[in-house]
This record gives sequence, structure tokens and C-alpha cells, in this order.
Amino acid sequence: MTQANGPRGGVQSIDVGMRIFKTLAGAGSSLSLNQISQRSGIHPPKVHRYLVSLCHSGMVEKTAHGRYDLGPYVLQLGVSYLSRLDPSAIALPVMERLREQTDEGIILNVWGDSGSTVIRWFQSRHPISVGIRPGATFMTTMSASGRVFLAWLPEQRTRAVVEAELRQLEAEQHPLRPRNLAEVERIKQETRARGLARVEGHSVRGISALAAPIFDYRGDISLTLALFGFSSSFDSDWDGDNARLLKSAAEDISRQSGYITR
Repeated sequence: MTQANGPRGGVQSIDVGMRIFKTLAGAGSSLSLNQISQRSGIHPPKVHRYLVSLCHSGMVEKTAHGRYDLGPYVLQLGVSYLSRLDPSAIALPVMERLREQTDEGIILNVWGDSGSTVIRWFQSRHPISVGIRPGATFMTTMSASGRVFLAWLPEQRTRAVVEAELRQLEAEQHPLRPRNLAEVERIKQETRARGLARVEGHSVRGISALAAPIFDYRGDISLTLALFGFSSSFDSDWDGDNARLLKSAAEDISRQSGYITR
């Protein structure tokens, strides 16, 4: 029978079972019954009874050599948990911390039908008069966020947007525009090599920005995080404080979203 008089009013048998399971999960490899007993501090006969039930549930499996390891249901459980994570909600406290650290504007973008699309943004203490709002879009080839998506999204998802932008920028004779697909490819390569994208007056005159990718648990880019400010005072150095803090923030969000660095 289960007991409902555990130390915190919980079910004691569940507490014991999870203690055994966490011992195995934290081992990094399969364990023998005696090893689990020693590490958990629970007598072997009791450990064995719980392992039988954990094996029935699929949380644990017994190997051909009589050792115990994580079972197939753990993978299903992990994927189910990761699929429920909302990177934009995870990003919010990280963005708030980044604003305190840099005092620059911050933008969180997702890839939409029209390209890089704002879903959250924080103004700095030095208001910049630019039309940023949730739902606003940035040019893929001319914005830092857009260039990050360009670098990490499959080409088939960005090609039509890029070709349309090249025609538009050619018609407008924008002085900082990429002239052809070969120049766009060089931008992609630099962005991947740096782990960041940088623009200086490309999208809005007098405004510089840096952007970094955010990855989901599958290793796919899900969002971009960008810092922006007046070019006259914004630290856009590839190895500067803004770049370092931005990379760290994006990596933190990716990690909390289940991304494991390869």
C-alpha cells in the first residue's frame, strides 16, 4: 500500500521511486542493482521491487547483462516536455536582464510569411524614433535579425523573400544593399562564422544592430534576439560587450528551450 505520510505530506512510495529513478538518470550509464542501492542509500531488496515497477512503466529497462538503464518512455516524456516549451516566454526575463546590462533596445523576432517579424521589443532609456511594434517586419537582407534567419534557415524558406528584396533594393538604389545572390551568400557565411549578424545604418539610417540566433530542442532556429541603438554610441564590435552579452543571452534562452550545444 502507498503511504501518504511522507515528510512533506506526499506519497512516500513515489518519493522512494523517484529517488531510485533520479539515481539512475544521473549516472550517465547503466548501473547494477547494487550500484543503485549504494548510490541511493536504499537496501537492495527494496530497490529491486521498485525497479520491477519502473520497468513495467517503461521508465527503466533491464539490459541483457542484468544492469538497469533509462527506458524508452523517458524519450517520449522528454520530447513531450520540450514540445510544450515556449521560447518567447522563456526569453522575457532574459531580455529584461539584457536591457539592464546594456541599456540598449532589444527585439525578439520570429520568421513569418513576410520575413523577420517582431513579437517582443524593449525600448532603451534613450528612446529611438523607429516604427517598431509587434507584427512589424524587417528586410531579410538588410536587418541583423533577418540576416540571422537567412544564415540558419533552409534556403528554400528564404529564397523568394531574398530575390524580391534584391529587386526592390536595386530599384531604390540603396547604397548598402547586397547586389546579387553571391553577396547574400557571403553575408550568410560571415553570420554563421561570427555567430552574429551586424548592420550599421542598413535598415534605419543612424541605427546599428547586432542579432543572434535562438535554437529549439531540435537544433532548429526558432527566434532571433537583437540589440540596437544609435550608431554614434552603440558598441557594434564583433568582440565587444554588446556582442558578448547578446550571445550569452541567446545561448541561455536556447539552453532553457532544450537546445544542447553540439
